[in-house]
Amino acid sequence: MADLSDIVRFLEVERERYVLEASQLERRLSFISDQIRTLSALISGYALEEQVSSQILRQLPDASKIEAVLEEPLEAIIDEKPQPSPSVKPDISDIPQLAIPRKTNSLPLLPEYQQYSLQNAVLILMRSLPDRHIHIDAIVRDIHGDKLTSQQFKTAKITLNKILSMGKQTGLWYRVLDTQGVYTLNYEKGVTSEKPTTKL
Repeated sequence: MADLSDIVRFLEVERERYVLEASQLERRLSFISDQIRTLSALISGYALEEQVSSQILRQLPDASKIEAVLEEPLEAIIDEKPQPSPSVKPDISDIPQLAIPRKTNSLPLLPEYQQYSLQNAVLILMRSLPDRHIHIDAIVRDIHGDKLTSQQFKTAKITLNKILSMGKQTGLWYRVLDTQGVYTLNYEKGVTSEKPTTKL
């Protein structure tokens, strides 16, 4: 009987070990599934953006035809340097700076954001462009500058994607509906995601 008890205990231990492993695998599978969904959404967004851009380019009339109608070179009419979107001086008195210096190996930020966490840097940017719908790619460039390597840009975008998602959930800003990776500071009924019912 003692031998049978030992066998039962051994089997119970083995069962618990497999239950634990199964639980860990389920968590890992859930994480992988979330990542696949996120990547699929990004791919879909970029594919749609490329398709729309191609359609717009195809529909644009040839420049020579326009000049023939206008009897004047386009350069004389169109300012080659597009005017930047108007920005406002944001009130950041309620946004705390970092209590400890930023790690030396972290991705570089533009000087105006170096004293702030990445989330607060995004909030400052959003407040400076309160009426703009801003794509995540533009947010990366506006916060980190345009000197990132391709790999640094990808890393920054992954990090910012998580921060933007968390900020949306807490009501710091809102996602623009029917788009991929586009956010804005203010809530617009029917245009942006709904206001969160509770702060997280």
